[in-house]
Amino acid sequence: MEISMIILFIVGYLAIAMEHITKVNKAAVALLITTCLWVLYALIAPESAPVQILHQLGEVSSIVCFIFGAMVVVEMVDRYGGFSLVAHIIKAKNRKLLLLILSALTFFMSATLDNMTTTIIMIAIMYKLIQDPTVRLWFASMIVLAANAGGAWSPIGDVTTIMLWVKGNVTSEAIIPHLILPSIVSLVVPLLLSLGKISGNALDDPNAGAFEEGERLYPQVTRIEKAIISAVGVLGLVSVPVFKALTGLPPFMGVLFVMGLLWLITEIMYTKHKEISESNKLRIPKVIKVVDIPTVLFFFGILMAVGALQEQGLLKELAGKLDSMTQNVYLVTGIIGVLSSIIDNVPLVAAAMGMYPLADPVVVEAGTYAAAFVQNGIFWELLAYCAGVGGSLLIIGSAAGVVAMGMTRISFGWYMKNITWRAFLGYIAGMVTYMLLF
Repeated sequence: MEISMIILFIVGYLAIAMEHITKVNKAAVALLITTCLWVLYALIAPESAPVQILHQLGEVSSIVCFIFGAMVVVEMVDRYGGFSLVAHIIKAKNRKLLLLILSALTFFMSATLDNMTTTIIMIAIMYKLIQDPTVRLWFASMIVLAANAGGAWSPIGDVTTIMLWVKGNVTSEAIIPHLILPSIVSLVVPLLLSLGKISGNALDDPNAGAFEEGERLYPQVTRIEKAIISAVGVLGLVSVPVFKALTGLPPFMGVLFVMGLLWLITEIMYTKHKEISESNKLRIPKVIKVVDIPTVLFFFGILMAVGALQEQGLLKELAGKLDSMTQNVYLVTGIIGVLSSIIDNVPLVAAAMGMYPLADPVVVEAGTYAAAFVQNGIFWELLAYCAGVGGSLLIIGSAAGVVAMGMTRISFGWYMKNITWRAFLGYIAGMVTYMLLF
């Protein structure tokens, strides 16, 4: 039965990869995969399956709610011109310089914000500046790479680094100085290799992509009101990590609070603007209708599918086989990084943390294989780097990639042909940089 689960996942994964050929929406495939995998798991463990599926549903739903809420908030800010203002502030005169600026902003933003939120915000800004569909694909891809690289060196930048940090496997004093340069290298290499694909010296007109609805609203809705909506949305998203730290509640609660606050503000605002026709009122319900729900469902399906594999113990078995094959820390973490582009990096890192317990530096001899597993050991730092940056190797290998896939229509095949090899060279270059430094 376990073999059947593996085969089913692989077949489904291939179907998702060939979406541009089959013309079957990846969300449909993901939902079918997850249902079939959980049915197989229920046949294997009929007593525990109902409990475990609820456990996985809780974790996955929190992520899906976060994505949905963030997409609604960003769409709301965008509709009211919030990102147009940022687009006007960026003074780049050519596309290549703009790509470098947006990549750098994304890299450092994702060190404090989560990768998904950073990607959503930066792609929304990019849309105000770039109108060419093909160029947008390159920009969005580099934003994904920058978001994943930026989240790898910060203890709060990515879910996996947060896991390692909270559990005490790494400390902020060590991971930041040790991983920031390898992370920069992992981004700079594919970025430089992609500049040749970005042609044109003149920047697209930032006003070319203005939202028609926003233009119709402009005479009635004041600039102050638009500024308030934009400020509440952006500052609300930026403050989500603070909300989590203060309350201990999951991030999606913070995002839902921001969405509810924007909803309340716009409802009150439109009670004063009775001259605006109902069809032109940009309330939250209207914005929700244009959010890419299939992408949200795809994310739900693929995470639940991976959850079924995790509950069956297949991911932990995979980690065990890696350990039995070799005790080379660089090789093991490198393979985990590559796998994180196929399988969600969160359960992979969780499996690795369970497979390799934190070693006591008092009883471990320096320079031995076991020394790599002490706090701030090579294994844990490389695990943070590889799991984060490795997710960029495939477009569906990270939350940032999945979000970008929905927002810009990047196909799996296009990304694999144009970005994967560039990202892989950057991934290896970053690891080599770490090896030379430490």
